[in-house]
Amino acid sequence: MFRKDGDTKLSSAARILRSIWKHPKSSRIAIAERLNLDKSTVTNQVNALLELGIIEEIEEGESSSRGGRKPIYLGIRKSYGRILGIEIQSRAYVAVEVDLAGNILSERRGKVITTPESIVDIVAAIVAESEASTGGSLGPLLGVGVGTGGLIDQKRNRIRYSVPLDIYEPVELAAAFSERIPYPCFIENDANCCAWGELAFARSDDPRNFLFALVEYRRDNEALSEYGGIGVGFGIVLGGKVYPGSHGNAGEFRSAFCDGRGEVQFSQGKDELSRLSQDPAILARVADELARNMALLINTMDFESVYVGGDIEEFGIDFPSILRRRLEENWMYPFPKNIAIRYSSLGGKAVAYGAAGLLLDKLASESLLPGL
Repeated sequence: MFRKDGDTKLSSAARILRSIWKHPKSSRIAIAERLNLDKSTVTNQVNALLELGIIEEIEEGESSSRGGRKPIYLGIRKSYGRILGIEIQSRAYVAVEVDLAGNILSERRGKVITTPESIVDIVAAIVAESEASTGGSLGPLLGVGVGTGGLIDQKRNRIRYSVPLDIYEPVELAAAFSERIPYPCFIENDANCCAWGELAFARSDDPRNFLFALVEYRRDNEALSEYGGIGVGFGIVLGGKVYPGSHGNAGEFRSAFCDGRGEVQFSQGKDELSRLSQDPAILARVADELARNMALLINTMDFESVYVGGDIEEFGIDFPSILRRRLEENWMYPFPKNIAIRYSSLGGKAVAYGAAGLLLDKLASESLLPGL
């Protein structure tokens, strides 16, 4: 359907799809101007996408003051299919089904027992449950994105190291995913997933340079005893792309106020951190320490915006205000920095939703959508 020669390269189709996701009710001319593409290229690609049923013509606009043909607005055909995003935690999972416009169609949670050998079984069982519960009523499943904590090699579908999952040797998942799950399936670091979610589903202009701070708090006895229950990771986006780092470790966090090696991410000990949800004084110290670390990174990298997500949204503190104060203290120049700071508003669904965003990006950019 999409040829790879001339101006009809797949990358143009992916860019057009993304433009329509982010700017509903776009005309062919508006897309061409926004993406700086030739009008004939846009027309050819749009016709192919219409034929596949990925997009649809939704309404006719008004003609310009100079007359001429009325523009026809385009939109994503939501019934084309759905994406399953899954977060796997140490003893639980969160799964959301998302349509191509980023709307959450369903949500489920459950208990699991995670081992290096059980990851694929868990994903396969969630996929089977999703298929059985919907019966195709939400459209066909297009793929699965999985997010979890640790060092993840997303390109190879490999978990390199994960303290939350008790994985300390590489676990290869690519072959097992292909054998057990009849859809494209990818795994990624949980904080990076959150960044992917903002990239794929943001409704404003494309975010180019931002930081996503994922703060999660596990209350099970094992997590509390091993690392105090609190885990922080960063998703870093530079130039509109998630930055993996030279060795795939970008976004891993440990406070600059920690002394020596250790199993926790903050200067407080495990006993203190484990009481974070009950002791406002400990919560205040941890939040301020996180803000001081983030302020240095944000000012140094000159990000345009910051997203904060995960369990921190339920802590009952105004973390954006704490962070903004530390940003101002860390900034040495007389003029203020213009940085937008906001909660993701997805709470405990942020990772699963972001995993769906990762998969959506791959479906379009790597020709994995049916028909591409």
